[in-house]
Amino acid sequence: MKFFELKNNLKARPIIYIDMDGVLADFFTPLAKHHGVSHWRKARRIHDKVDKIASKPGFFSHLKILSNAKRLITGVVKLAGYYSILSSPLQAEVEQSSKEKSEWLQKHFKSPSPHSVLFDHEKFKYARQANGTPNILIDDYDTNIYLWEANGGIGILYKNKKCDQALRQLHDALTGEFKHTYNVPLAILQKKIEQATEDVDVHKKLWTNREVIKYVKSIHDDYKLTKPILAHKTWILKMIPTNELSSPEHYDQDDPYRRVIDLDWDHISDITKHDIMNRPLVADNEGWVLDGNHRIAAARAAGIKLVPVLVPYINNQ
Repeated sequence: MKFFELKNNLKARPIIYIDMDGVLADFFTPLAKHHGVSHWRKARRIHDKVDKIASKPGFFSHLKILSNAKRLITGVVKLAGYYSILSSPLQAEVEQSSKEKSEWLQKHFKSPSPHSVLFDHEKFKYARQANGTPNILIDDYDTNIYLWEANGGIGILYKNKKCDQALRQLHDALTGEFKHTYNVPLAILQKKIEQATEDVDVHKKLWTNREVIKYVKSIHDDYKLTKPILAHKTWILKMIPTNELSSPEHYDQDDPYRRVIDLDWDHISDITKHDIMNRPLVADNEGWVLDGNHRIAAARAAGIKLVPVLVPYINNQ
């Protein structure tokens, strides 16, 4: 009999999702080693080739297993009896990277095998079951954990060297005694949203590219990503679904502008619905956010489905 069967305060059986890159598979070492740097982020900033390396056929299927990966899986199965995989595919090569990740799992975790395997960039969609039961995510990326908790799930921020700590946290989560990783849960964001009742009156107003640049520089004095804005003479303000927008929140997203954004969740927790609705984001015609990465993160965390966005104007809209 598993510990979960003995005692828990949850409504029903949670699904335990485990990330792959940085939790089970050593995604980072080959990237840093390839460029001769101490950390993969330096490689991206200096050489702008991380996404190109990861897109090469065979990259994911040949990753080495992390030293405590087997220990983690064994511990999870001992506590709960099962586990599932939830991993982000490479955005530019979704099919290829998903296939290679599946092959990697078959090679290294044939037994005990995962109950289910999901590949999705928006992990937070699986944070809570239809009946309200929170699911559990073990992930090494803090943004994934924050968005998971903000959407009602239980997140465990993982480090390979602290495998035992993660298993203790899982034990506590299964007994209903776990304390959230972050101290700004969805309830606080929702309270701020309720306090902010003013919505922007969004009309199809046309902007010049110079007006857009002036606008973003009024928010960020040191804003430098002006080239893609200047590439379009006219811009239009529209309401766009948050799930149609992309931002460089994930290390394996192939941001065309080669940015590495370290999201400040203390700042995000102070962003209200009023801020989101009255400070439009700026995005290119592919949906990549050029300005407003913290605002889109706050919108997603708060469950806001539509946000005002300045996008390049196309005459046939």
